[in-house]
Amino acid sequence: MNLGIEIGRCGVVAATILLSGVVAFAAEPQVQFVDVGDSVKLEVLDWGGTGRPIILLAGSGNTAHIYEGFAPKLTDCGHVYGITRRGYGASSKPERGYSVPELSEDVWRVIQSLKLSKPVVIGHSMAGSELSFLGQKHSAQLGALIYLDANADPMDFPWSNAEFRALTMKSMKGAVGPPKPTDTDKASIEAYRNYQKRIGMPPFPANEIRNIYDINPDGSVGKNRTPPFVSHEIDDGSIRKDYTGINIPVLALIAVPPSPSEQSKEQPPKDQQERADSARLNEILLEYIQRWETNLKRADPRARIVELPGAHHYLFLNEEADVLREIRAFLQTLN
Repeated sequence: MNLGIEIGRCGVVAATILLSGVVAFAAEPQVQFVDVGDSVKLEVLDWGGTGRPIILLAGSGNTAHIYEGFAPKLTDCGHVYGITRRGYGASSKPERGYSVPELSEDVWRVIQSLKLSKPVVIGHSMAGSELSFLGQKHSAQLGALIYLDANADPMDFPWSNAEFRALTMKSMKGAVGPPKPTDTDKASIEAYRNYQKRIGMPPFPANEIRNIYDINPDGSVGKNRTPPFVSHEIDDGSIRKDYTGINIPVLALIAVPPSPSEQSKEQPPKDQQERADSARLNEILLEYIQRWETNLKRADPRARIVELPGAHHYLFLNEEADVLREIRAFLQTLN
């Protein structure tokens, strides 16, 4: 066994155990529950680390456990926490309180309760709305914001475009979608992770699956633990993405579709019409992405935007090395 020592890019010495290649050890987080008012308690994961607090917020449908493989790799950059929003996993599931201002207030109350000074808040997907709202209201108390494919505007989204909907429905006509998981796929957590791989999803950490779904006595994956009303309340509580008044550093990592030629390599079109339809779909989607980027740049010309062509929406799982590199470089620029 060799003990290799390397200097992490965030300036802290990191030790890596080398045994027949690199072996990574993901630390189990400490778990606590923070009362944010009205008898609502949020699960907070603590991976440890030293220095500036770093807070990870999951996207819709996920819990903080989605970061169990990713978070420990940031502990040489700061003290890393994850928050499971209300309605999900082990956090309370009240019937109300799911608007963007309310969900953002939950995060702010956790920050206050844990007495975190100038935290960097990192959010995936729908958490981008919470990041923006927090940045508007509490820039003076925050260190920075990092969007992980989280800049989509719920009030200006491709599905609201009639041409995009029609072309999408046309392309789906007769197509075979991803298969639903069978009993065999749900026989165990590992079987479910293999199912995710098979349908092109990055497999979730085992503890994330345990927190999203009930696990039956025989170890099989059961029903989703999130009540159906939660997603409806979140949709109803969505607001336009607004970056006005955010006065702290911002990094936005954005997954963009591969070029039509690259897409054709993966799935060749059957004729010229299908090729043209695919190119137009790509064009419309890029128009939306560019508008989201423009809105951010207009409000904050200093914001750093990094496009990752062909990246999966769960880019911190599928493109982990690229994401970690960009986050580390960004954190080094902070005071």
